[in-house]
Amino acid sequence: MMSNPLRSNTARTVLRRTLERQDVAANRYHDRRLGAEVVNIVVGGCVVTDDPNVVITTTLGSCVAACLYDPVAEIGGMNHFLLPDAGLDTVSLSSRYGATAMEQLINRLLRVTGRRDRLRAKLFGGANVNLNTLRTANIGQRNVEFVMEYLATEGIPTVSWDVGGAAPRAVRFFPTSGRSQRRLIGDESLHDIARSESSYMEHLRKTRIEGDIELF
Repeated sequence: MMSNPLRSNTARTVLRRTLERQDVAANRYHDRRLGAEVVNIVVGGCVVTDDPNVVITTTLGSCVAACLYDPVAEIGGMNHFLLPDAGLDTVSLSSRYGATAMEQLINRLLRVTGRRDRLRAKLFGGANVNLNTLRTANIGQRNVEFVMEYLATEGIPTVSWDVGGAAPRAVRFFPTSGRSQRRLIGDESLHDIARSESSYMEHLRKTRIEGDIELF
């Protein structure tokens, strides 16, 4: 029996509105040149959508953005997280914040598709932009190591990555196709990015994690 197109469109509209209510985004705007709605996220952000007319963007220094997508269901999302300074054990405070960011993204996708085996990941960020405003050594490298290990443990393939180095990145992610674009940013933005990340890290250090988090 053929499905009702009206019902299908209505269900899809309801799904998109539900996903949008859970988004943590800095701003949304229409980009005439791209012909798409651009959703920008900053550190602590997470956006998931099945709308082919949406592009998710972010700017990264030491932070990492994980872009996950299901190419069959044509749905995807991006998060943007920064680990605060903490110990090296996997149940440290830093891992708990990273795990929260990853669980939020993965679980939102699974609530729609129910298919972990189809998820694919792309990773960006983790540059060495510490300067004097970020007092934590090698935090970019630790962000990358954390997310790589997390995805491997979860059995989610990382199909591509652009991480490390010394330059900040601007990233565009097309969530329904998994397509991505990366642009390195010049020194003129370096201090602003480092200052923003340092401020957020101080916030994390002072914020108590509520509830239990299942690690891996």
